[in-house]
Amino acid sequence: MGVLAITDHDTLAGVDEALARGRATGVRVIPGIELSIKVPHGSMHLLGYFADPAPTPLVGMIAGFAATRAERAEEMVERLHGLGLPLDWQDVLDGAAGAPLGRPHIAEALIRGGHVSTRKQAFDLYLADGRPAYVGSDGLDTEDGVRLVLESGGAPVLAHPETLKLDDAHLDPFVGRLARAGLVGIEVHRPEHMPDQFARFGALARRWDLIASGGSDYHRPTSPHHPGATGDPPLPADTADRLLAAVLR
Repeated sequence: MGVLAITDHDTLAGVDEALARGRATGVRVIPGIELSIKVPHGSMHLLGYFADPAPTPLVGMIAGFAATRAERAEEMVERLHGLGLPLDWQDVLDGAAGAPLGRPHIAEALIRGGHVSTRKQAFDLYLADGRPAYVGSDGLDTEDGVRLVLESGGAPVLAHPETLKLDDAHLDPFVGRLARAGLVGIEVHRPEHMPDQFARFGALARRWDLIASGGSDYHRPTSPHHPGATGDPPLPADTADRLLAAVLR
């Protein structure tokens, strides 16, 4: 049986549908989420994997996450207006189709408006960290995020650690602090990881006794990686069980 985790940004909205489809097709679906975390360097996302499709207290906080994301997106649209790139806010909302608003939805609106040709161009010119329309996240603090996932019965995992933009001298103590707070895993197996990245993050996992997790970061049908892609070497088949066992023991 295949295993697939649903970890949408700041929402559990797709979990029930995915569980039903998984039962119908023989795929084991792991409920999950990807939380935006506030850090002073780069960007950080924290994954949470759960046995329960409606974990509390997390489920009670999701409405607040959605409101925060919408406020941030609207401020970025306003900054784009100031840069001479007018976007229709309703067009951004329609493009999100009810999903929690994020930079990819703004990027798609920029494409529809003829301001850029690709998502990459939208991020490189306007939306990436440090670019003129970027607005920082007021998300959870690091330890608060780990604690929220743990208190909701989940396994907290550091997603794509390269986006933290930390060298080894700073990444190691940062991961150590998260591990002491209860972090269970770190993404090591990813399709875009080069051998040096795999070795670097794998060494961190071993040093701090973390599970070497991973995933495809699949966002949409045009994604360059299919949902099961986890790089070479691939993610071990027992990873999901090990993650859940780490918090259910």
